[in-house]
Amino acid sequence: MQHNRKSTSIMFFCLLLVCVMLIGCKDTSAEPAGEPDPTETPTYRVDLGGRKGAFVDVKDRYAAGEKVVLKTHMVMDASPTVTVDGERLSPDLDNEDYRYIVYTFIMPDHDVKVSYSLGGSDMERLSFRIAYEGDATRVLDPVYTAYPGETVTLRMGLIFDVSTDVFADGESVPQVDGPDSDYLYFAFTMPDHDVVVTIESHNMSSAD
Repeated sequence: MQHNRKSTSIMFFCLLLVCVMLIGCKDTSAEPAGEPDPTETPTYRVDLGGRKGAFVDVKDRYAAGEKVVLKTHMVMDASPTVTVDGERLSPDLDNEDYRYIVYTFIMPDHDVKVSYSLGGSDMERLSFRIAYEGDATRVLDPVYTAYPGETVTLRMGLIFDVSTDVFADGESVPQVDGPDSDYLYFAFTMPDHDVVVTIESHNMSSAD
């Protein structure tokens, strides 16, 4: 009987040893499922709504604060409208690659939805040209295209003893308040056709 107890104790000890070895073999280095890697920069999705083919070299995901560049091909007699989460983007006028119309925005810390539409006969989706005459070099960062109904703001440096008049197609453009008191600001609403803006500078000291 004592022999049976001894055998039972040995078998119990062996089973316990096997269990300990199996538990020790479990891989504890693996990350729990679904846990993000804290060393990896989070990225967010740019949802193109099935219109990825309308853009060139655009990624699916970007990090917050990263500049997103949307390039789309020129289309004859039509103008694209691009929005991000419902907010319309303006074309990048500094773009030097004239094969494309370029739009840019800074990626926020959440997914965004980009929409793309093309207007031809729809006048509200067409942009029109702005040409400058007179003392045109005074206009800083001039705008050359705008959509109907869009507010076009012209910024000019202050010149001592010089008054400034601005006209759009012969109609006087009012001066408006701006963010910097060192500049003059004039604004008008873009009509549904091309516009000629005329800048007139008058030397007040020689008026007498």
